[in-house]
Amino acid sequence: MTHTEHDLRELLAARSEGGSGGAARLEEILRRGRAVRRRRRAVSAALAVGAVAIGVTVPSFLLGGGGERLATVVAAEPTVFRAPDLPKPGKDLPASAEDVLGEKTSLIEAYRSETTGAPYRLTFRPTSRYTGIRVACADPKSWVVVIHGEGAGRSSSVTDICLSDVRSSRRDDRLSTMFDETSTPADWTRKEQTVTVWVLPSDAPVINASDAARKGCEAGGRKIRKCHGKYTMSALLDPEVMARLTTELGTRPGRWAVGVYDRAAS
Repeated sequence: MTHTEHDLRELLAARSEGGSGGAARLEEILRRGRAVRRRRRAVSAALAVGAVAIGVTVPSFLLGGGGERLATVVAAEPTVFRAPDLPKPGKDLPASAEDVLGEKTSLIEAYRSETTGAPYRLTFRPTSRYTGIRVACADPKSWVVVIHGEGAGRSSSVTDICLSDVRSSRRDDRLSTMFDETSTPADWTRKEQTVTVWVLPSDAPVINASDAARKGCEAGGRKIRKCHGKYTMSALLDPEVMARLTTELGTRPGRWAVGVYDRAAS
């Protein structure tokens, strides 16, 4: 049974009134008082440590506070860092490739996806004015739209033949598109650049240029958006058409990767 400091003081007073022996008990009573306080501090510290470790709710009066308030101590959850979904050189994309002039370029930035139908914006810092882009698809008949820049400096391309990835039997190390001194501004290497890539499934409602001409849908100076119910390849260069088409199709399973290749900095 423990005693409060008030109880000990009353006991001391009673002993003192009794005459002999009162002074001799003084040190013993003080030691008991100090022992009680030490036990209280030890219990409070143990409860506080346990609360932090397991994230429980502890009454504040057990932690030395007053009143009936509750002090909640919640353990922090660990932060989880996830690695970016990047292609592996030599698996999804070659580590290097020759440009159209026969010069060696190296992979400087890349992205891999397991779904088609949604655009992806890739940011990179070029090392020369001969930057190349390679898009590789598990389905080589996928439709690919590549757009760089904005406004008057915007350039784009559309193809219905996607380069296969290096794991397939149709291995090659070509680039899909390439820039040069005539197609890049003077400050090309001094700031970050972006390229937006859409990969659409091969059965998307799009018609290639040769089939459109055969069906009598040649533009002839006119902007033709559809030919026999399918979008023309030139229509895919219109952001509104692409937004409408990607909404219609949604996303589907389909592996593809995009890589940015560049020559060594001069």
